[in-house]
Amino acid sequence: MVQLNQTEREIAEGKHGPAGAMAMRIVADTARMLGAARLVPVASAHIDGCLYHGDSGTLFAERLVDGGGAVAVPTTLNVGALDLLHAGRVKLAPERAAMARRMMDAYQKLGCKPTWTCAP
Repeated sequence: MVQLNQTEREIAEGKHGPAGAMAMRIVADTARMLGAARLVPVASAHIDGCLYHGDSGTLFAERLVDGGGAVAVPTTLNVGALDLLHAGRVKLAPERAAMARRMMDAYQKLGCKPTWTCAP
């Protein structure tokens, strides 16, 4: 079982909003499955999951936004599915491109820095 500190328990219990609670539960459950005894503090983060691979990733990011989510540490973003400088080079169906853009927008609404690179 993962031992959460007081702040982590409060987040998981929803005292900082539904998005934080969902995120903490996911992190804690993942840590438990991996056999971790506790979580470790971080000073920064990089979101690798902002490359569109299907609607579920977009809907997840939007759920965090709708739940009042915001990053707690400086956070950069991996590449997105759209080339914002050369839009015509992307060969996605319009509905997939729209979902990809929604995902990119959602992560920015969470307070992530739009670096759009895998080398932060």
